Amino acid sequence: MAGNSETDKRAVEAMGTALAGSNRPFVIASPTAVVIPGKLATEGTAGSPQALGAGRVPSEEAMITLASEGVRTSIVRLPPAVHDREKQGLISIMIHLAKEKGVSAYVNDGLNRWAAVHRLDAAHLFRLALEKGSAGARYHAVGEEGVPLRDIAENIGQHLNLPVIAPQDS
Repeated sequence: MAGNSETDKRAVEAMGTALAGSNRPFVIASPTAVVIPGKLATEGTAGSPQALGAGRVPSEEAMITLASEGVRTSIVRLPPAVHDREKQGLISIMIHLAKEKGVSAYVNDGLNRWAAVHRLDAAHLFRLALEKGSAGARYHAVGEEGVPLRDIAENIGQHLNLPVIAPQDS
């Protein structure tokens, strides 16, 4: 992961250097997981080295630096559940596991929350960032701010006609 993060940062810097002084747009994707879990995050919240998605923080920092060098950089942060009717991001993996294991599960009380966004809404935000984004801006592509994991597991169980459990129940 560290190698991939370094490669990504170098790619951002190389493309940004080619755009320096042009005020042309440059948009990258990053996960909402670059912020510390359990804390309210806004578009003004910088990425944290302690966050789950910390590997993307150097690329975000490179984008902020490029904004001061005349590149109209924007960062679009995506939640773990980017979905449409066919695919649901990490929820697709939960569905697969529920089918494989015969149960739909959640951890502890299941109140941990996952943000989500529809794929087309995320695409619209990328276009707006490209066309109208402010230099150095971060945009959170979040349509649903926090769906409890238990609710997701219960919905999966209901649709697959499977029992819903927390691992400590087994």
